Amino acid sequence: MKLISVNLPESYLKVLEMLVAEEKFPNRSEAIRVGIRDLIKTEYLIEESVKRNINPSIIESEIVKEIEELI
Repeated sequence: MKLISVNLPESYLKVLEMLVAEEKFPNRSEAIRVGIRDLIKTEYLIEESVKRNINPSIIESEIVKEIEELI
C-alpha cells in the first residue's frame, strides 16, 4: 500500500472521527479507503454503462471483480 497526503476540510475530519468513534470503521484510513473504493466503483460503473450503452446492473459484477482484484 502507498502512503499519500490529503488535505481535508476540518468538517470532513470531524465526521471521519465520528465514524471511527461509532466503530463503523477501525480507523480514518480505512474509512477513506472505503470512500475512495466506492467512488471509483460508482464512477467507473457510470462511465462503462454509457460507453457500452447498457444497463449498469449488467456490468456491476464485472466491476466488483475488477476492484476486488486490485485490492
